[in-house]
Amino acid sequence: MKLNRFTSLVLLGLLITFTLACRTAELVAQARPTPTNTRPRPTRTLTRAPRTPVVIEAQVVPSTNTPAPPEPPTQPSQPNPPAPRAPTRPQPPRATTQPTNTQPAPTPTSQFPFSVQESRCGPNVRTYIEGFVYENGSPKNDVLVRISQGPDGQPDPNDDYRTGTDPRKGYYFQNIDANNPHSGTWYVWVIDPNTMARISAIAIVKTDPQRVEDSENSSGSCQSATVNFSNQGTRPVGRTPSPSRTRDPNASPTMTPTQDTLDDS
Repeated sequence: MKLNRFTSLVLLGLLITFTLACRTAELVAQARPTPTNTRPRPTRTLTRAPRTPVVIEAQVVPSTNTPAPPEPPTQPSQPNPPAPRAPTRPQPPRATTQPTNTQPAPTPTSQFPFSVQESRCGPNVRTYIEGFVYENGSPKNDVLVRISQGPDGQPDPNDDYRTGTDPRKGYYFQNIDANNPHSGTWYVWVIDPNTMARISAIAIVKTDPQRVEDSENSSGSCQSATVNFSNQGTRPVGRTPSPSRTRDPNASPTMTPTQDTLDDS
């Protein structure tokens, strides 16, 4: 045991000695100054050969994109001189046409055998319509004369009046108001009693609500009207110039069984 211990100590000592020796040599080497190299280094001088400049001749190539020369101004074209016109020949005078003899337009014929021959009206204190029916120039009995407030309407305000009822042949009478002027628009025509069809044109009478005498400034009012029918044409139609041309402006008309006083109530 002692030998082993001694051997171990010897080995340990050797190891420590070796280690210290190595360390000492290293320290000595580091402490020794490094010798400077005093040898001059040869300097190399590089001699460059001078470069000879190379001159390159550049050729100037003219550009092909040259602008086109300006177009010369166009000369205004002179208009062609007009061709000479041939002299115009005078036209021969036209023959003047002779005016033809124009015949007056024929009077339109009515679709009814009777027409309104005469229609006139004047002022009065009462309102009525009277007249005659003529056939071939003579008063005609046994036809009906209707008064209505509409064309081709029903009898209003009186029934149809048969001519011949009055002693005067062909006479008819339609009372509207036996006491006062009465305004309204009335339609009067002739009817065939056998067929009850209208056989004349329609006369229109418009009566006034107030009596106004004729004067230079007024033709007067209309209360008493005269309407005649005929199958031989018409005569000029006009208003009565004065009350004296009516049957009797202030007289009461003769009442018949079919003539009643008009009642608007």
